[in-house]
Amino acid sequence: MVVEISIVYSKCELCKACVKACSYGVFEWLDDIPVVVNAANCAICLECMKNCPSKAINVEER
Repeated sequence: MVVEISIVYSKCELCKACVKACSYGVFEWLDDIPVVVNAANCAICLECMKNCPSKAINVEER
């Protein structure tokens, strides 16, 4: 299973909700923006998407 996670920075409100919601260490806060650092750890729980107020997170299984 390959998971593709993307952040639409033009929508991102820089609220850190995705970083806080992810229990798997997929996201980190780096240089004042959220960054996908370990997509392989993603359990496809979609908590990052559910908690993003601006719907800036996309998770797709490939």
